[in-house]
Amino acid sequence: MANEKDKDPTIIVEDTPDQEKYEILKEKLRYKQALRENSKKIDHKQVRLNIQANALPSKTFFIMNALAAIIAGYGLLTNSSAVVIGAMLVAMMLGPISGIALSLIDNRWILFRTALTTLSLGILMIYAIGIILGLINIDVPITHEILSRTQPTIMDLMIALAGGAAGAFASVSPRLSVAVVGVAVATALVPPLVASGILFAHMEWRNAANAFILAATNIIAIQVSSSLVLWVAGFRRGSDIEVKSNVAEFIKRNAISLVFLLVLTIYLSLNFLHMLRQQLYETDIKSSVETFLNKNNNIVDSIQFEKRDKFTLVRVVVRGDTVPKSTEIGKLNDSLKDDLKGKPSVAQVRFIFTEIIEAPNSPMINIKEREATRLIKGY
Repeated sequence: MANEKDKDPTIIVEDTPDQEKYEILKEKLRYKQALRENSKKIDHKQVRLNIQANALPSKTFFIMNALAAIIAGYGLLTNSSAVVIGAMLVAMMLGPISGIALSLIDNRWILFRTALTTLSLGILMIYAIGIILGLINIDVPITHEILSRTQPTIMDLMIALAGGAAGAFASVSPRLSVAVVGVAVATALVPPLVASGILFAHMEWRNAANAFILAATNIIAIQVSSSLVLWVAGFRRGSDIEVKSNVAEFIKRNAISLVFLLVLTIYLSLNFLHMLRQQLYETDIKSSVETFLNKNNNIVDSIQFEKRDKFTLVRVVVRGDTVPKSTEIGKLNDSLKDDLKGKPSVAQVRFIFTEIIEAPNSPMINIKEREATRLIKGY
């Protein structure tokens, strides 16, 4: 048997210049195939059918968005950002918004009514679920995740515009999945709607309105940016006839949305400037308080602001072994800046006595202002 194996023929392949040329030729062919795959033209007919199908008020649309609202709601109530983000894997709110965008630039009013009806019913359902969750969990305090959606600014508008453009680009691209972008965009819609419903149940009308404004901002911004991307991609037909592709025609077809977008831009810009001024004011007050009270082994533990009718109350918690005198607090009040409405800032100090224990042979240590600040900020 060993002799028979020795007699088996052995083929030895050596690299030759021709073999190397053949491998290079195959690599070039693969590269050209990849280029052809990447340069596939947009199938306008199929994209239109896909957008129209996703804009219909189907059972899947309502079931998935209801589940997304429940997930987002409990994520908001438990203050879990991970759970809120998880709601994006379920939500399906991009479909009707894309349907509205396509109907405006394609001049298809039946599609517009269908998509608008689907979107409106979805919003009402999600909002109702938010109210129900708020009533069921009425004893649960309002969390930071909920409050973070009650201060819409121009930054939220920019994010929504970019998200809508990404969703529209994915819907027309042969190589991208609109589902991936669609669920990501949905996170900007479902959580603020649910948060608004929860706040409505708690009768916090102003915060509920602000959360709803955030959701409305996202919807309008996503629709406008989707319309723009679809228009640039060649979706601009009136029936079967090509229409003008100039900017004026696009503005004409999206006039109402653009007016709403302009109004929201002004409002959100003013909101952003107000928040910026508020943050600068609070930072200045905190710096003054810490500079004034971080001495004699005392450390400022926390600072909170409470708006009153005639002044802004600055609640300060101090820990240490030397109680500040009322005359010192009076001098502190004189040094504090007025709030944004021109009303005085008044400090109120709550002192917590802290016993300092040292070894018998330890030197006398007094915490200086800079050291106290480091202890508070952790560096």
